[in-house]
Amino acid sequence: MFFEQECVVFELLDVLSLEQSNIKMFNSNRNFDALSFRYEANTVLSTEKQQFALSDKSICYVPSNLAYTRTAKKDKLIVVHFKSFNYNSDKIEVFIPENTEKYSVLFKEILDRWNGKEISYKNECSAIFSKILAELYKDNRPSFENKKINKSVLYIEQNCLNKDFSLSDAAAKSFMSETYFRKLFKKEYNISPKHYVIKRRIDYAKALILGGYFSVHEIADLCGYNDEKHFSAEFKKITGVPPSKYTYNYGRETEKEL
Repeated sequence: MFFEQECVVFELLDVLSLEQSNIKMFNSNRNFDALSFRYEANTVLSTEKQQFALSDKSICYVPSNLAYTRTAKKDKLIVVHFKSFNYNSDKIEVFIPENTEKYSVLFKEILDRWNGKEISYKNECSAIFSKILAELYKDNRPSFENKKINKSVLYIEQNCLNKDFSLSDAAAKSFMSETYFRKLFKKEYNISPKHYVIKRRIDYAKALILGGYFSVHEIADLCGYNDEKHFSAEFKKITGVPPSKYTYNYGRETEKEL
């Protein structure tokens, strides 16, 4: 899910405030993503496969290139238009946070800065948007009902990009064998811990590549790989292309599930 992404590479395009009523609008051919916070809403978003009823204080993500119909008796919202370079989806996602006030404040702040057009306003708005994404990640990261592995999961989160990381060390944090830990982890996460670590590393690598500051060798090192060839092989297995060929379009069109 978009709300569970720890690192989103984006380009901010626009910030708008809308207040509409008794409307029915069809949207298509949008080449940008949208993230909105609704202050007041009696709204339905419909696609060929989905339908969402949006209420007050809901947050909604709509990916680019998705056709949908918005029907609203009332819709008062702030929406951010942006391009995401390392996340793609064909589904609308909706989240209603427990703490709605922090998002209300952040969306109003980004709108005010954008409309103010003061010096460096785009950089300031990007920083606020990064804060919004960070809060969404904190509020949506997977929770683990099995407390037996909590310490191990935390160890993975904090250390999986280190070259000396090992699953045996992670399992030891919960005082269990690696085999038993892998069994419990997969039951909770629906993915093996090995593949989870690979996914975390490759997701980070994609963000670094799109940033354009590091060589493939440096990125492999930053993502915890001792061998650049091993890194390139794993990267290609997931994305369909080697790191040197990875771009936004490749990421959207060819990326594979582990």
